[in-house]
Amino acid sequence: MTHRTISIPTMLLGLGAGLVLAGAPTAQADTLETPVVGGANFVSAAGWQAWSAPSTDGTHRLRLRRPDGAILTPDIAGFGAPADPAIGTRGGADGINTPASRRLSAVYSRCAGSSALAGCDVYALDLTTLREAKVPALASKTYSETAPSLTFGNWSVVRRGGGARKGTYSYLERGRSRGLERLSPTLARATATSQGRMVFTYNSGRGFGVQIRQSSGEGGTLVAAARLEREPLSPQITRYRAGWLLPGDGVTRVFQTRRFAGSGGPFELTVVEAPRTLPAAVRSAGGDSSRLFGRYLDARGVQRIDPAIR
Repeated sequence: MTHRTISIPTMLLGLGAGLVLAGAPTAQADTLETPVVGGANFVSAAGWQAWSAPSTDGTHRLRLRRPDGAILTPDIAGFGAPADPAIGTRGGADGINTPASRRLSAVYSRCAGSSALAGCDVYALDLTTLREAKVPALASKTYSETAPSLTFGNWSVVRRGGGARKGTYSYLERGRSRGLERLSPTLARATATSQGRMVFTYNSGRGFGVQIRQSSGEGGTLVAAARLEREPLSPQITRYRAGWLLPGDGVTRVFQTRRFAGSGGPFELTVVEAPRTLPAAVRSAGGDSSRLFGRYLDARGVQRIDPAIR
């Protein structure tokens, strides 16, 4: 399959990036792995999967699929709006960060009533014990905390509300003294976190976009997409690549960056459109630490992508 490289339209991608367009879609034979009715906000990591599903009592419940294929409904309270989980590993207690001390968790916000934005605090569900607890380090009385994600104790979270320091934050719970650090005054709509970076989607007066930042706050901002007319969805990030979905006319398009530079730069960004699309109803997808997109959730359930998007 051939690709062609073009300059970036201002309405599509940030200045300085390059875009590689795909050719015709490849043959698709995606496999339904888990039937799901009314599901939303699918994520995956470390062999686990999570999504939100409506319940008969009018609430929404968190559903999990273990690496062995078993489907679980944790014994926790329902959500007034669809749960928006992420899966990642928390740092060890007291700054200890060894494989034995890490805790794989599903993290999400619990909000007031049926809101998904107001009166929210971040919670973590330990996937070993299936016990849920609020994350005190991310809580405040002034703000509403939403869109959490984490990897190896490196968190991303959004603080909303009337305070002067609202915005998109990072937090490291691996024994360092610094607390929450604001990376941007922009209110992210969704975040994803790697060991040293975050990717987040946003909406501004000029349209929707995607940005990549180092979690330390150092370095510049990588603008992967800007001035989009439609909202990018389901941001993903590995150590050196990021991706997202973009609803289109009758399809959902998949965009990924090529490997971008390490912490020393130079910061160059090339965005690639995948050589295939996903069904129009797809609004969330998930990958793992090495591949951005491996599965998605549509009206039938969780589908494994075949051929794989690379």
